[in-house]
Amino acid sequence: MNQISLGKSSLKVSQIGLGCINFGTKVHEEQAFELMNAYVRCGGNFFDTANNYAVWNGGDGSESEKTIGRWLKKEGNRGNIILATKLGAKPGNMNVNDFTNMQGLGRKVILKSVQESIENLQSDYLDLLYLHVDDFKTPQEETMATLSELVDKGLIRAIGCSNFYTWRIESARKICEKYNYHFFNAIQQRYSYLTPTIDTDFYPQVAVDQGLQKYIEYYRDLTLVAYSPLLKGQYNQQQILHEGYDTLFNQRKLKKLLEEEKSPNQWVLKYIMQQFGGSVALLTTSSIEHLMETMNCSI
Repeated sequence: MNQISLGKSSLKVSQIGLGCINFGTKVHEEQAFELMNAYVRCGGNFFDTANNYAVWNGGDGSESEKTIGRWLKKEGNRGNIILATKLGAKPGNMNVNDFTNMQGLGRKVILKSVQESIENLQSDYLDLLYLHVDDFKTPQEETMATLSELVDKGLIRAIGCSNFYTWRIESARKICEKYNYHFFNAIQQRYSYLTPTIDTDFYPQVAVDQGLQKYIEYYRDLTLVAYSPLLKGQYNQQQILHEGYDTLFNQRKLKKLLEEEKSPNQWVLKYIMQQFGGSVALLTTSSIEHLMETMNCSI
């Protein structure tokens, strides 16, 4: 498994990351342990979770992190693993599990969330911390100052953002340049071979658009980490599954891909990994067979 650097950080991550969104909820612990072991044996080292995974499955948001933490303790391999988690999108009121009720990115939330994630993951630090969604109510100066402080203290090795508009990333950059704060090294966005229409409803997700693509290409200090790269089985189907992707252009692209490629999922992941000078694709699955097939691994 090829590894690349995340932005200008010292982190070297495998170009296929393991999405752990359902660990501890839909994917029970024993199954999650088997998936993580298989992923590592296939050469992977990059685990992706969040402090709200997965409240929509009936959990409290800590299940995924705690499952990974117990696995790390059992395997004793923390030094070989790059852990990425996220904060900001956890419900402030657990009785309202939607995106109208997020904790946000204020200083108190960040400090508390980081400590909780470190404890859940049974680690002394986080390799990569994402701002899960943007928070327009909190001054960006407060958010970036707090993150930079945690990096300086060694509690976080690198920071990233997810589901951010390009202009907000640039705004954060200007703040970091002004005050000499640490800036983002990674951006996690929805990205695949097929492209969604500009009016599709992915709220609060933001698909990678041409503006963000040009931004990443220009600065070259942000590594794209693509989630939903396989669009939930889209590349195993002849028909477009999600109306947000159902365009004539995508229909033609999909038809050509399925006609020319024996392993369309592997091809799509390889395509994504080649973008922007090297990107990461997050693979989320509950099947070891699917994991190994997609990673082209025969252990």
